[in-house]
Amino acid sequence: MRRSALVVAGALACLAVPAMATPAAADSMVTGNCGVTGAYGAYTGFFTSKTRVDPLRLRALDNAADGHHAAVRLSTIRNNGDFQAWPWHHNYGGNGADQVWDTSASDTNGIAAVRIDVGLFEGNDLLKICTSSIKTNPYS
Repeated sequence: MRRSALVVAGALACLAVPAMATPAAADSMVTGNCGVTGAYGAYTGFFTSKTRVDPLRLRALDNAADGHHAAVRLSTIRNNGDFQAWPWHHNYGGNGADQVWDTSASDTNGIAAVRIDVGLFEGNDLLKICTSSIKTNPYS
C-alpha cells in the first residue's frame, strides 16, 4: 500500500511541474555566452513582447592577468532585419573580477532576435571579440 502511494505521489508531482510552466513562459527566456582568451560573458533575459527584453542580465568576467579588461554588450536584430549593437558594459575590476548589470532592452522597431558580444579591450581599443548564438523572439 505504502509503495503504491509513493508511485502515485511521484506521478502526480511529474504532472504538476509542466502545468506550472506555460509554453509562453518557457519560450520567452533566452540565455547565451561566449568567451575569448582573457574575457568571458553571458546573458539571461526574457522576451516580454515583440519590442522588449525585460529583465535582462549581462555579465562580464575578466579571467586573465593581462592588463586588459572585459566588456559585454547586447546586440539585437530588429523586425525589419536591421542589426542594432547596444553600448558596451566594461568591467575594469582586473583579473578575476566578475561584474553583472541588471537592465532591459526596448526597441519600437521590434526585437526579432538577441545575442551578446564579449570583448577584450585595451583602453578603448577592442582587441578580441566573440559572439554568442542568436536567440529568436517567440513573439515576433
